[in-house]
Amino acid sequence: RDSLENAWRANMERTGYGRREIHQALEEAGAAGIITSYWSKGFGSNKIFSARTKTIPTIDIELEDYTMLYRLAEYGNKPIVKIVAESKDLGVAPTYNTLAEIKGTEKPDEYVVLSAHFDSWDGGTGATDNGTGTLVMMEAMRILKKVYPNPKRTILVGHWGSEEQGLNGSRAFVEDHPEIVKNTQAMFNQDNGTGRVVNLSGAGFLHSYEYLSRWLEAVPKDITKHIETHFPGSPSGGGSDNASFLAAGAPAFNLSSLSWSYWNYTWHTNRDTYDKIVFDDVRSNAILTAILVYMACEDPNRTSTEKIVLAVDSRTGEQRTWPEPRSPERRGGLD
Repeated sequence: RDSLENAWRANMERTGYGRREIHQALEEAGAAGIITSYWSKGFGSNKIFSARTKTIPTIDIELEDYTMLYRLAEYGNKPIVKIVAESKDLGVAPTYNTLAEIKGTEKPDEYVVLSAHFDSWDGGTGATDNGTGTLVMMEAMRILKKVYPNPKRTILVGHWGSEEQGLNGSRAFVEDHPEIVKNTQAMFNQDNGTGRVVNLSGAGFLHSYEYLSRWLEAVPKDITKHIETHFPGSPSGGGSDNASFLAAGAPAFNLSSLSWSYWNYTWHTNRDTYDKIVFDDVRSNAILTAILVYMACEDPNRTSTEKIVLAVDSRTGEQRTWPEPRSPERRGGLD
């Protein structure tokens, strides 16, 4: 496999274009369409992202069909492929964040934030990326609204738009609402599949152990028994919406799930469909989230946001720095 991959890369380099540029070059050269296959290293599973052409169709087909066409072409059989692709350019469309809150009674200007992105790629139906994260946060809010309708701090949930294009929804919120970010007690994000939460990192906050471990103690052991904690951990520069808050200095934590072959089979693939959801795991994660939010609201103390001193980068010999806030892409469009 390695030798074939190296040969493919060498062949690509000889064209003078990279993987991202060659599609546009083919379109400009007069190609009627592009057939590609982005295998996800799982049976029948392909990665689905946006096309890099502007007007001609880009068709992704499964690996098994792609390799058959490749062999036919290599053997000189000149396969003919008929593709019916209908689409309409609707122009630039706005994307939105969906927000809700339960107002705090004692400290209404301090916030505990629930987070999950609402958008998904269209190869499947976005069930585990990030339908399950959305379900967890909606159910956690339902529980909290029913049993804890008068929280001490304001509970805010953000279902972010345009996460898949670069965390745009959450970055816009952070940029537009510094008063909320500055007063965030804790932020909990979920965005990696249907499995139970098994990992919680302190995200580089020096004293995160003091409050996160205390809050976790309130959660039933059958939910926390498989959760590994890492304190103080290190900050994430990207990946999901917690990174937007983290870069601005807010104590933002990712509730990381057991993968269930997530990366190969459902993450950004044509197999990310409803039947992959394990609802018992979603239920467990909703309970965990609701209790963590409750404990964060009730805590008499503000969470410390003191950061660790980051280690030296072994590659550069320079000390690592805390991620910097980045502005969202607000313009949209293909250019």
